[in-house]
Amino acid sequence: MFNTFKKLFGLLTRRQRRDFYVLQLLMLLTAGAELVGVASIMPFMAVAADPQLIVSNDYLHRVYVFFGEPSTDVFLTYIGGAFILLILLSNGLLLLSQYLMNNYAHRLGGEFSVSVYNYYLRQNTLFHNRKNSADLIQHIMRDTLRLSTHLVAPALRLNGRAFSILLLSALIIYVDVFVALSSLVVLLAVYWFVFYVLRARIYRNGKNVSDYNASRNRLLNESFEGIKDIKLYAAENQLLQRFRGSTREVARALSENMILGQSPYYIVETVVLAGALLVALFLIMQKGDMEAVLPVLALYCMAGFKLVPKVQQSYLAITQIRSAQAPFNSLYEVLKAANRDDRPERDDSPALRPRKSISLDKVGFSYPESGKTLFDGLTLDIPVGEAVAITGASGAGKSTILEILLGLIEPDTGHLCVDGEPLTGQKLKGWRRSVGFVPQTVYLADASVAENIAFGLPVAEIDYERVQTVARLAGAADFIEELAQGYDTLVGERGALISGGQRQRIGIARALYRDVSVLVLDEATNALDNATQEEIFRNLRSAAGSMTLIMVTHREETLRFFDRIYSLEEGAVSVVEGL
Repeated sequence: MFNTFKKLFGLLTRRQRRDFYVLQLLMLLTAGAELVGVASIMPFMAVAADPQLIVSNDYLHRVYVFFGEPSTDVFLTYIGGAFILLILLSNGLLLLSQYLMNNYAHRLGGEFSVSVYNYYLRQNTLFHNRKNSADLIQHIMRDTLRLSTHLVAPALRLNGRAFSILLLSALIIYVDVFVALSSLVVLLAVYWFVFYVLRARIYRNGKNVSDYNASRNRLLNESFEGIKDIKLYAAENQLLQRFRGSTREVARALSENMILGQSPYYIVETVVLAGALLVALFLIMQKGDMEAVLPVLALYCMAGFKLVPKVQQSYLAITQIRSAQAPFNSLYEVLKAANRDDRPERDDSPALRPRKSISLDKVGFSYPESGKTLFDGLTLDIPVGEAVAITGASGAGKSTILEILLGLIEPDTGHLCVDGEPLTGQKLKGWRRSVGFVPQTVYLADASVAENIAFGLPVAEIDYERVQTVARLAGAADFIEELAQGYDTLVGERGALISGGQRQRIGIARALYRDVSVLVLDEATNALDNATQEEIFRNLRSAAGSMTLIMVTHREETLRFFDRIYSLEEGAVSVVEGL
């Protein structure tokens, strides 16, 4: 567990560590105020049991004189009022520290969530191809939340309670060493024994919660993505059974860890009640005078009233930390990588517009998971202003060539070049700003048509005149203007409320909105009829001026719109003649 805290502390930024140290000081101050509040019960009970102490005890007599030597009852009222004020002060500080601890824990969890999200966004498309999006969402949403509620917050509570336990223990040890040490040993031994026996089960339950929640996330994503297939093949019951099974396991693990965290309290409660009687008997037998026993007994009762819940809360915090270790361990490397550079990528690189050519120079590439070489020394030249088509069999690597041309993935060897210069670093970012891309399946957000065309811009910054211009070029203006709210019509999640051809035309309009120099299309007109496709290409060729068009296509009737056609076969490209 100490190693977990060490790794967690290593992830904190300078500001987060500073806030942590401030919290430690506040916790120590709170523990000190609580100690004074508990100790203040002794003079009240001592004077109540023996009023002569006002005269015989030097400290009490000085306070008595300070208040003008009132009657015993009035003086007792003053002492009682001081006791109540001290308790109110200590509880007020406790409430404040609890609020600040919870705020810090949830803020830290939120910052971890943002950091992980930023890290995943910055990974290339190969990374996202290998990962299940449900697992990434699990890390961003659920696991970082569990870190705040089951690791950071309990760790802070444990730390704060430890200060209080140490100071209160020191107080009762100062009053009576034997009684205090024997009581503390019994109390801590019960909790230690229970935790030692159950710690493996608590860890396993925590891991099961994380694993089964990830499984539920994947199942939900796949269910709603493939709802048509689920309906067609009547798979609802089978999926429901899987979801129900995972949900039951999560509920079982959570409830079991909750009862494992609470169970020692009921054992300790019995021990404390029996111990209180034994302590009272021991003190009476030792001192033989009830007046002498009463203040000490009241102190022990007050300390026990404060101490036992704190020990229980500390144990509960330890069980929560134990249950969160599994998700923390699975997320640690991601947090560590995200923490190396948590700054958002700069997006102010000027667009890099090609003047002569776009080329791939002796490019080699293989997918890491397969190890199979897709290209080795592939060279491709695309003159600026031309329309170039790339054809080839399925699996030949056409889409991969487009991703390299777009700068989304980097080749193992060779370079993507613009005007003969290799693109790296800021140049690569500038290149992406001058390229538009329309994939086979266009992603549409659950927003308006205009917001989807001007994707990535706040509504207030959308140029509606530009939106309408590119919609006309993409052959989308007619159907958009027929929608109930025109360009403000919502398209539904992933564009579910419009047709596939309409989604593709919005995708083309989106690519054109940024005034790009190069337009890359990956089977981006396969949902369009020939007449609509021809209209779009004529619009693009006539209005785009010097724009370079690059398209992967299988449709032979599409090839007549292109100046140059490359065929990709067995990792090499060749020019297709005679079309």
